[in-house]
Amino acid sequence: MSSVAWGGLPPDFQRGVVYSSWNGSYPVIAAHPEHLAYFKAQGVEWLQLMTFAHQPDVNQPNIQSDRSHWPSAFIAKAHAAGFKILMKPHVFSRQFYDGSKRWRGSITMKTEADWQAWFTQYEAFIVAQAKQASADEVEMFSIGLEYVEATRGHAAQWRRIIKAVRAVYPGTLTYAADYNHETQNITWWDALDVIGVNGYFTLSDQMSPALPALIIGVLPHFAKLSALARKYDKKIIFTEIGFPTVPSAAIRPWQWPGGDEGPDPALQARLFQTMLMACAQAPWCGGMYWWKYYEAPEKTPHAIDYSPKGKPAEAILRQWYARP
Repeated sequence: MSSVAWGGLPPDFQRGVVYSSWNGSYPVIAAHPEHLAYFKAQGVEWLQLMTFAHQPDVNQPNIQSDRSHWPSAFIAKAHAAGFKILMKPHVFSRQFYDGSKRWRGSITMKTEADWQAWFTQYEAFIVAQAKQASADEVEMFSIGLEYVEATRGHAAQWRRIIKAVRAVYPGTLTYAADYNHETQNITWWDALDVIGVNGYFTLSDQMSPALPALIIGVLPHFAKLSALARKYDKKIIFTEIGFPTVPSAAIRPWQWPGGDEGPDPALQARLFQTMLMACAQAPWCGGMYWWKYYEAPEKTPHAIDYSPKGKPAEAILRQWYARP
């Protein structure tokens, strides 16, 4: 690999993090100066922001969106501070949090007519979001994420959505696919600019594994992603990558910590090191967005959550993201 920066990452690598707001409007204005300064000190150059629509029932085509929650003010601040933006709108449901273990991949309709209604509503939502992204000169836009059932067998609908988004948005387009259930099944990567992967994959079957075992564990996953990048001749970015600060993080990185495990910040640091080392050696790896940093504190105790802030993983990220 040529022209690598001091940390081992190429100059054009998207040095990103996910910056989360509870409602997508980023209203905690007082926190922004401190957080932007922190990200700058960490070497972060791209911020992923998230907005939301609500679907009350994962089996009914009813997508509700509040456009007033678009974060124009924060985007302007971030741009003024020198950051680039990846906007990733979400459809969420309160059913995701009712103990049923449903998630975006559970969104599925009962009839073809319901699917058509869902796609019509989804297209209206995502095109409206893309128009606002264009108005605020957002550099990259995700047309969706982790809609495992909606992307299975609906290629024509997604190609229609991509065409509609391109008509109103001139920037770079991606889709944030679930690595475990979706990435290999999507047939329309050719219509996008970058392949997006939410990379929560198992790196070990052991609690608190050592670094050599983690490096071995990442190899089969990167082999699959390398083949995908070659097939479509496109870079892959990790639209989400992250690990909770618990001993089982290498086994189930997708599982939100419930408080039944104690913290393991040393393992989180080793996991960060593993993924950054692997990406530095993978020419197809175009960037990473670490899940996640909060605009305001959330319920999960910080000691076990995904954020590396104030933990050993913070220093690992700063080293790799640094430029000369």
